[in-house]
Amino acid sequence: MTTQAWDSFIERLLVIGVNSVQGLIRIAIIVAVAYVATKLLRSGLNRMEAFLIRATERTEAIPGAAAMRIRTLVSVLWTIGSGLLWFVVVLIAFSQVGVNIGPILAGAGVVGLAVGFGAQHLVRDLVSGFFLLLENQVRVGDMAIINGTSGLVEGITFRTVMLRDQAGVV
Repeated sequence: MTTQAWDSFIERLLVIGVNSVQGLIRIAIIVAVAYVATKLLRSGLNRMEAFLIRATERTEAIPGAAAMRIRTLVSVLWTIGSGLLWFVVVLIAFSQVGVNIGPILAGAGVVGLAVGFGAQHLVRDLVSGFFLLLENQVRVGDMAIINGTSGLVEGITFRTVMLRDQAGVV
């Protein structure tokens, strides 16, 4: 091997090493910023939850019902917000490593579209449940008739309402 070829090889190794270290430092900074953003998001949602609970306790007929509803909504916002934040962090980290994220985004869009069509009923139920909780149409402790079944409402989630009928059947 000639001296010039050897020097070129060493120079390329140094460039690759320096670029790798720079990429790792950028990824570490991105993860640190995302961690701080996660903590700020959690703190902001906790403050919003406490404020909403204080604001609705005065007008609530059943103590604690508004708090349960608000906690459910805030937990959904937390899941969506933190999931979206970390998805973006992973994409940015991939781009720092040199991975082309265009095909990943296109694939995610196609998968999202397929899941959206496949899970139309699930999404419709979740959106309906969200508005059911948000608009306070049914509360725990109410008597309700749902799809011909009547009973006392024992629990409400985004997708289900648990009723206990007169015979005690859930």
